[in-house]
Order: sequence, then C-alpha cells, then structure tokens
Amino acid sequence: MTRALIAINQARVLYDFKRELVDAMLERGDELYLSFEEDFRAQEFRKGRAKIVSTPIDPRGVNPLRDLKLYRFYRATLRELKPELVLTFTIKPNVYCGYACGRLGVPYFATLSGLGAAMNGGGLLERVSTFLYRVGLKRAEKVFCQNESIARRVVDDQIAREEQIGMVSGSGVNLERFRYAPYPDEGGELVFLLVGRLMPDKGILEYLEAARRLRAEYGRVRFQILGASERGCDTYRAVERAARDGIVEYLGYELDARPYLAKASAIVLPSYHEGLSNALLEGAATGRPILASAIPGCAETFEEGVTGFGFEPRNVDSLVATLRRFIETPYSRRVEMGVLGRQKIEKSFSRADVVKEYLRVIDEFMLAKER
Repeated sequence: MTRALIAINQARVLYDFKRELVDAMLERGDELYLSFEEDFRAQEFRKGRAKIVSTPIDPRGVNPLRDLKLYRFYRATLRELKPELVLTFTIKPNVYCGYACGRLGVPYFATLSGLGAAMNGGGLLERVSTFLYRVGLKRAEKVFCQNESIARRVVDDQIAREEQIGMVSGSGVNLERFRYAPYPDEGGELVFLLVGRLMPDKGILEYLEAARRLRAEYGRVRFQILGASERGCDTYRAVERAARDGIVEYLGYELDARPYLAKASAIVLPSYHEGLSNALLEGAATGRPILASAIPGCAETFEEGVTGFGFEPRNVDSLVATLRRFIETPYSRRVEMGVLGRQKIEKSFSRADVVKEYLRVIDEFMLAKER
C-alpha cells in the first residue's frame, strides 16, 4: 500500500479524465489523498475511500500573492500528510506543488497535458512561465508528456531533462463509457459540434465566423457548442450573441457529453494548442469524424482524409473550406470515417492502457525505493 497525493486544479478535471486512475489506486489498496478546488463533482470522490484536500487554487489567476499562498498551502499539506509520492496534473499543481515536493524531498511525477497559452505568446509572460516550469519540474522523478511536440519543447527549453521524460496517450478514453454510436440517419440535418471551454485558444471565435458564413450558404446545417464558460474570459458573450442570432446553438456545460456526441455528424475543434484533446478522442470513440486544427495534440486523434480532415489554426478560410469539404462528402463516406476513427481509438488511446502505464511507473519507483 502506498500513501499518495494527487494534486490537480479542479475536481471537474479529475472526475472527467482521471477518475479511472483514482479507482485503480484505491482498488489495489493505496491510501489516496486528492487535492483540488472543489465543486459538486467532489461528492463523487467522497463516496469512495479517497480523502479530499480542499485547495485554494485559482487555475487561471496571475496574482503572485495568491500563488505564494498556494505554494505554502502545498508545503503545509505535504508536511502534514507525509505522502510517499505525489502525482501532479495541470499547470499550477505542476509548478507549485512540484516545487514544494522538490524542496521537501517528496518524490513526484508530473504530467503535462499542455503548456498553456502563456508559453505560446512570447515576451515577458513566456519567460516567467518557462522559469516557473523549470523550478517546478526540476526534481520530478518523471515528467509525462502527452505529445512529442511538448516533449521536445520542454527538453529544448531546459524545462526538463531527457531522462525525466515519459510519454502517455493523453488521458485516454474509457472505451466502455464512450461506445460506438450509430451514425445519424441520412437525410437529416448535418450537425457540427464543438466541445470545449469558451476561451479564445479553443478557436471559438473562428468557429462562430465559420458558422455565420456557412449558415448563409447551406440551409440544413447546424452548429453547436458544448462547454463551460472559462473563468476570466469573455468569449461567452460572443457565443451568447451568436446563439441569439440563430448562428449557433449553445448547449451550456453538461456532465455527460455522450448524448450530444451521438447526435453529431462531426466533431470540430479549431484549437490553437493542445496536449492531446480529450474532446476529439471521445468524439472519435463515439464514431464521429474529426475536423480539427492540424497541430500537435489534435493531429494525433485522426488520420487525414481517412478518419477526419485537418485545417490551419487561426485561419477562418481554412476552417470554412474544411467544413464545406465535409458537407459535400457522401453520407456513406462519413459513416466509414467514423467507424475507422473508432478503430483507431481502440488501438491507440485506451484509458485502461494509460492507467496501466502510470501504475507501472509508480510500482517500479516504489520497488527501487525499497531496495
């Protein structure tokens, strides 16, 4: 039995993408503590044997005093709980909990699902972010990366050393939960679905503009958005205006995306950067063609021309051309793309395999520690 702490920004993220890892660790008898900002999903974890550490974290805030308090919170928590190892996910836990672990000599394993917008904007903010990543990941036993682009970046920028790097297939997909759903009937309306937080980096504004253009050109095409409003972003205002104008349908946030995925004709994500998009993986697992930015983190989820189509990020014309290409694709071909997409996910992106990799690395470390 291992006493372990999982530090992540929000209960939502742990519930949506990591709860199978939590379940697996509990099933084998580990003593497990979960650190996150609480919401209603925390109650699901309270039903099990994991112990909740309510954490005062603002995932997107840039207040240095708050972040200093967060670091001190992690340091105090580690001293109190005395975990044998820590798993950190998402930016602030990777940085501040990772730094606290390093200072206190607590072994920790970090996962980079993405580096965040600050690491792609240049200037002072990028330099500060790079420095924070360096101090946070310096003493990590392993730094798991979700795509090769992230792995190369962290090594080239001296954020982590080559020997620290491990690879995982994103968060993977629960193939039992996200089953293949029959493709919508021929002759009905074509439904494009974007699943993602309402923030500029998800390409929301480009999607709205593409919807405006194509709605005027094609009568039986619908554009939907499923996702929560992101704290600190006002992109939802543009979404609400477009919804009032009848350009898009804003579905809000739903705990279970599966009914919406099943009704969609294709899943669209015009994102600027990704670790490995869970929304696309889940859409492909459902048997839906993928239309996404041709960038690391999206491109891995589909095979160009076979299970989906790619387009240039930040380029509305490219997005419109790709959506038009899909609209004009024969129905039978769309169905085939979805079936082949499901097969791709089954082969390469099972969440059970991702969980096994985490447990394997943990077990190897604990065994070596006992010698």
